[in-house]
Amino acid sequence: MHARRRSIRFSGTEVTISAAVKDGFFGTDRKHTFDVKKIKSISNSAPGFSRPGRLTFTVEGASDEVVENPASGGDRVDMNTFCYGSLDTGRVRKLVAEIEKAREAT
Repeated sequence: MHARRRSIRFSGTEVTISAAVKDGFFGTDRKHTFDVKKIKSISNSAPGFSRPGRLTFTVEGASDEVVENPASGGDRVDMNTFCYGSLDTGRVRKLVAEIEKAREAT
C-alpha cells in the first residue's frame, strides 16, 4: 500500500516500510524490515480532518530516529510509522488484522 510518500508491505512473516527521502538529484527510498515476532505492539490512530492516520509499530531493537529529509509530501516520522489518508482506512484495518493474526500464530 502506498500513501504520503511511504509504502508498507506484509509478506506474511515480515513487515517492510519504505519512505521516499531527498538524497542527491533523484532521491531514494529508505527501507525498514522487521519480523512479526519482534513487534511488541501496534497502534493505529485513524485520520481526522486535515491530519493523516498513523499506524505505529513498537518493534524490539528498532531505531526510533525520525526521517529528517522526507521527499516532498512525506511525513517526518520514524521508520516504524506508516502515515495514510482517509481513503486507505479500510485497507489499513485489514492489514492490521493480518499482522495480528500472524503474530498470534508465532
